[in-house]
Amino acid sequence: MKKIRYIIDLIRKIFKSRGVDRPIYFCIILLAIYGIIMIGSASVGSTAKYGSNYALMNMVKQAVFVVIGLGIMIFFTRCFKKSWINEYSTWVLYAIGFVMLLVCLFFEDVNGSKAWIHIGDSFTIQSSEFMKIILILFLSYHFGELEEFCTIPKNISIEKRHSLYLRKIWYCIIRPIIASLAVFAVVVLLQSDLGSGLIIAFICIGMFYVTPRSFYRKFKKICSVLLAGFIVVFAFFAGFVLKSHQLARFTSWLNPLSDALGDSYQLVNSMIAFTNGGLFGLGFGSSQQKYGFIPESHNDFIAAIIYEELGLVGFLLFLIPYCIIIYRLFQYGLKMKDTKSKLILYGVALYFFAHLIVNVGGVSGLIPMTGVPLLLISYGGSSLWASMIGLGICQSIIAKYNRDLLKAQIE
Repeated sequence: MKKIRYIIDLIRKIFKSRGVDRPIYFCIILLAIYGIIMIGSASVGSTAKYGSNYALMNMVKQAVFVVIGLGIMIFFTRCFKKSWINEYSTWVLYAIGFVMLLVCLFFEDVNGSKAWIHIGDSFTIQSSEFMKIILILFLSYHFGELEEFCTIPKNISIEKRHSLYLRKIWYCIIRPIIASLAVFAVVVLLQSDLGSGLIIAFICIGMFYVTPRSFYRKFKKICSVLLAGFIVVFAFFAGFVLKSHQLARFTSWLNPLSDALGDSYQLVNSMIAFTNGGLFGLGFGSSQQKYGFIPESHNDFIAAIIYEELGLVGFLLFLIPYCIIIYRLFQYGLKMKDTKSKLILYGVALYFFAHLIVNVGGVSGLIPMTGVPLLLISYGGSSLWASMIGLGICQSIIAKYNRDLLKAQIE
């Protein structure tokens, strides 16, 4: 009992930071522990192939990832300052992230995608996961703080005003769009990682639309027209743009049973897992589909194993905490006065929302399956650490807001 109390007190001290949102912390820890347990259960199905200790080793590795991730999150919560995000730092971060994306191309592909940097035989880094957080910070500065700086005086000539207006369009719209498109092109066309590319596109477009600055209003309308046109053109020419394995994901989604033993194999078996689950599932550890029917079920398809074993109840055990995190981030985003902080909170919320929709929607057959991790739950360090960095930055912003609010109330 004394050891348990000591551990509880230690955890309280670690997470004790005046002003942070404790419900978010609680949901993070709940999801991380839930993920470790379900990774162990899902990995049991592969012990015949990888050895009897495979499930235990995956749980231990994920636990190590979680501990390191929590340390990273606490560091950013206590040390991050909004002033860190400026013209110089955003471009430095962008350059580092972009180089990491290109470095992936020199390593062997995994399931058709060159999205990982291999360190040794067992450790990999998925650079696109960190690039998502970098882009959130990059766009929060360019769509927020930089736009506020680029004010156009009224008492100047029309020619000068027009020149400054064009310059503002370049710095606040065209330049960040080019930077975002460059990342999207590398991830989708060179790395062949369509899932990450779509999430990056969703985050960037979403942050553009939620930007509250009035300067962007007419450009949002133009963007809507261009986006609609792009979707129509893409629908007609997808066969010429996408690679064969990427196109197969769309055809298998439209008709999963057309090639149930080929391209649709994982999707069909994942749908069977959801069918088996029901309300309470088959019981913890009782999944049938994890035994060879869903390869690497502890990664992108872990939601299907959770539903099969624990049913709708087990599904809600991670869905509700997810929704709480997303809701709280949006809630605090609405309260923020400075645009940069607002966009960072919105961006991380969009990041979690996109991963949730694309992962669960893909493995359940509601949308084309693109293969992205379920943040904080799926096996792996890159997505876990990237999400922890994002949440740590958000907690720092939230803590400062709450401290300033309390200070104003006292005064």
